[in-house]
Amino acid sequence: MINPKILILPDIHGRTFYQKALCEAVDEGAEIVCLGDYLDPYPGDELHEKGVFAPLKELVEVKKQHPGRVHLLIGNHDSSYMLNRHICEHRYDYKQGPFYMKFFRENYDLFELAYMAEVNGKRFLFSHAGISKYWLKNNEQFFGADVPGPEKILALLDNCLKIYKQDVHNDALLRVLAQIGMGRGGRYLDGSMIWADLDEYVSDKSFPWDDVIQIFGHTQQNLHPVCIGERAYCLDCRQPFYIDMEGVLRSYYWDDKPVNAGKVE
Repeated sequence: MINPKILILPDIHGRTFYQKALCEAVDEGAEIVCLGDYLDPYPGDELHEKGVFAPLKELVEVKKQHPGRVHLLIGNHDSSYMLNRHICEHRYDYKQGPFYMKFFRENYDLFELAYMAEVNGKRFLFSHAGISKYWLKNNEQFFGADVPGPEKILALLDNCLKIYKQDVHNDALLRVLAQIGMGRGGRYLDGSMIWADLDEYVSDKSFPWDDVIQIFGHTQQNLHPVCIGERAYCLDCRQPFYIDMEGVLRSYYWDDKPVNAGKVE
């Protein structure tokens, strides 16, 4: 990595593609942002149970060693073990579910729904599936009638996570997170920040803030990341990425080349 500021690890799902990059980022003193979905592997990956859990355990240990530098975001698959099983039952592991639930609850305070950072004057917002303008508007009772700035959104989400930890019957957060778009079999036009499909972002006008670059995963790509204008990047393609000191998003495995226009060039 050349001048790494923030290492970005998209959806893990029990895989270990990130390990070399993680070691380098720790040694370089870079921040590390994991975009969520640590468990529930794809059937074709053929990962055994111990292998599935090992990456999550490793990342939690790194978080404990470097609490201010590591950010473990919550994906839709994680929320089913951490918050409520019914948020995501797709590939839910009923056999290991009680163990995963216990692990997430023991480490509840180490996870967050979104993270924001500024690099060289550019503001980056990290979440599992992206935050759309329409999702915020469709949940005015939760977020407010006027779309607030991203800092207020993050503060609200963080506070709701803390409230839910103390009172699982206070399900206001669950109701907005569990919203799934029609493209993924749900009944909403736009999914939540852990469920939104890439196809729901028809253009960069789908995003609520002009001066914020969103980084997310969730919608798996074959090889290359996808860029939506200059406002958002979907990085779910089984490889690490990083933002350098100049605020340029780069690929870790593709010769450190900038990510641009939906491909690495």
